[in-house]
Amino acid sequence: MKIKNSATSMALFAALVISGCVHNEAPMEEAAETPTVYYSMTDIFQPQFQGFADTAFWLYNEDGELDASGVSEEQWSLMEASAEALQETALLFSDEDNIRVAEPGEQLFNEGKGFIPSEDVQAVIDANPDGFRAMMAYLANESQTALEAVKARDAEAVSNASDSIYASCKSCHVAFWYPGRR
Repeated sequence: MKIKNSATSMALFAALVISGCVHNEAPMEEAAETPTVYYSMTDIFQPQFQGFADTAFWLYNEDGELDASGVSEEQWSLMEASAEALQETALLFSDEDNIRVAEPGEQLFNEGKGFIPSEDVQAVIDANPDGFRAMMAYLANESQTALEAVKARDAEAVSNASDSIYASCKSCHVAFWYPGRR
C-alpha cells in the first residue's frame, strides 16, 4: 500500500504504534449477562433439569433397582452437560445485584390464572434478594453434587442429586414465584 502524503503516513504510523502497545495485564473476560428469572426458568432450568432427571430415570433397571450398566455414554454426557448448565446459570444469579424477573411488559406463563404477575414476583424477590441469591447458590451447589455424581458414574448419587435439585427448585418457587402456595 502506497501512502500519498506525510500527514496520512504519520497518522497511520501513530495508530500502528499505539495499537502495538502491550500492557502486562491479562485480557478482561466479558462477564456473562444474567438473563431474567422467567427466561431462566423456562429456557434453561426446566429443560436442563429434564435433561438430567429424565435421563437419570434410565439408571433404573427393569426390576426398579439402580443399575447404571444400561446408561450410554451419550446419556452420561447429557446429564453432565445439563448439570453444568444448571450450575452455571444458578451461579450467575447467586452473584447478581440486579435480579430481573422478566423483560418490561412480559407476561408470565399462567399469569392471571391464579398466579401473580411479574411485577409482584419482582417485588417478592426485591424484598429478599439475599434469600433469592442464597437459593441460587444452593441450586449451584446441588448441581455441582450432581456433576460429581455423573463423573463418578455413581447411580445412587445421581438419583439423590436429581431429587435434591427438584427440591431446590420447588423451594424457590414456593418462596419467590408462588408465595403462599405449596
